[in-house]
Amino acid sequence: MKILIIGPLGAGKSSLAYAINQKFGLPRLNLDEVCRTNNTYRSEAEQLKLLTAFIQKHSCWVMEGCQKALYEKVCPDVIIDMRIGRLRAVWRFTKRFFEAKKLIDRDISPDLPVQAYHYRKVTIGKIFEWDKSNGEIMAQIAEFLKGNARVVITCKSFKDHKKVFEYITHNNLSGM
Repeated sequence: MKILIIGPLGAGKSSLAYAINQKFGLPRLNLDEVCRTNNTYRSEAEQLKLLTAFIQKHSCWVMEGCQKALYEKVCPDVIIDMRIGRLRAVWRFTKRFFEAKKLIDRDISPDLPVQAYHYRKVTIGKIFEWDKSNGEIMAQIAEFLKGNARVVITCKSFKDHKKVFEYITHNNLSGM
């Protein structure tokens, strides 16, 4: 089973991908980590190389992100659409900013997801920038899903994970 989770910043994509990874043992790929390491963005060629290597190594996977240039290159069996409302998204990534402030002036393990570094130096301006980006991401997702023949499950938050788990279990899609 190949599962692609897409949605705006703060939708809960990473949490859901991690939960699927833990429950069903599917290898997980965070597209943010493909795009950048620490605070450095990789070239498009490097990103594609990492994505291709992951897909070639794993016949089943769960992948999440909002980078259209990457997710449109994969062929998932099911897509989980985690588009959420604007106010909810703004609240979530604003909350992340305050939680990440706890990390300032602390050493952070390089094993932590890239988001720990990304949120560490967030400003109010960055929150407005993320809000603008989310509008673009939502439009890209709508375009990507238009006319898509794959199964699409709508999931408005991580709390909706039960319906995703039921779908995977019912269709014996875990690859186990």
